[in-house]
Amino acid sequence: MISVSRLLRDKPETGDHVRYSGKSNPYPLVLVFNVTRNCNLRCVHCYSNSGTRSYQDLPLDTWLRAVRQAADMGVKHILLSGGEPLMRRDLHLIAKEAHDYGIRVELSTNGTMITEERISEIKNYIDYVGVSLDGPKEIHDKVRGVEGAFERALEGLKVAKKFGLKTGLRMTLTRLNYAHVDEVFRIMKENDIDRICFYHLAYAGRADASLDIPNSERLKVVEKIADYAKNTDFEVLTADNPVDGILLYKMTRSPTVYELLKRNGGNKSGERIADVSPEGIIYPDQFTPIPIGIIENLKEPWDKPHPLVAKLRDRKKYVKCSSCPFFEVCNGGLRARAYAVTGDFWERDPSCYLDEIQKKYG
Repeated sequence: MISVSRLLRDKPETGDHVRYSGKSNPYPLVLVFNVTRNCNLRCVHCYSNSGTRSYQDLPLDTWLRAVRQAADMGVKHILLSGGEPLMRRDLHLIAKEAHDYGIRVELSTNGTMITEERISEIKNYIDYVGVSLDGPKEIHDKVRGVEGAFERALEGLKVAKKFGLKTGLRMTLTRLNYAHVDEVFRIMKENDIDRICFYHLAYAGRADASLDIPNSERLKVVEKIADYAKNTDFEVLTADNPVDGILLYKMTRSPTVYELLKRNGGNKSGERIADVSPEGIIYPDQFTPIPIGIIENLKEPWDKPHPLVAKLRDRKKYVKCSSCPFFEVCNGGLRARAYAVTGDFWERDPSCYLDEIQKKYG
């Protein structure tokens, strides 16, 4: 994850201790807990293939034990996701367990199920509410597959803000919405939202490369995001494409920016972050379909370690673009995209737009 606002405005942010520590850790500092596959929407780009059919969730005790293991591993952040995590009536108990162990808890939601009752249950245990938004009303509802999803998402954000919670928007860039970045920033300002993160599309679940944007357009969109970030007070981030950091360096030519990017280290799937699926399978991230362990033994993939984890820790030997002069700040990008398109986990990330950056900035 790249904090565009941090790099361009040099203003410290809450995630700095994870993003820029420059340290290697034996376990991930961030875990995504996909606590359910159930969802009240059916989004065209859903990485977990969630939807409105009924799925059997893992029992509460399984997730509580996982939280305790995470605490023992030194995990700093748990992101509660799904599916739609608020489909679980016991979500507040998972959040409370993590909070009580000193882990920062963040909620990733479509926003439509946020009510005063649900926020009252969970507000003391979470640090942040991130609501997905895909653009203005017509675009958002089309992507989400349910009419009225846009209004309900904004209403959910207002409820979260009413209870004093830090709030943010999460927008995944696709060919359906990338032309609407201006409208999303307008929504940010009108609703006094604290943070926005733009995700580059990962080819997983119901999303494939046909939904993605051309790399020539990717350059223009990230430039626009950077221009907004220079002139706003809220946090602006991008995720799942560390080439964004290279663009920011080229735009600024700042040694300080480059040093922070080196400390960040680019993509850290399986190292700084890992994912636990609704079925309790551990993956290097939310998008890589290669299992590395099971929830009952959360430490094992890093203690042994699993062969894929071992290679990810030493990925410069395997990623086919590792001779790139910017590899130290990119780390090869998102392996899941390369795997989805080529079948080769170590091939170049097809969303790398370094060539376009070099043509423009040299």
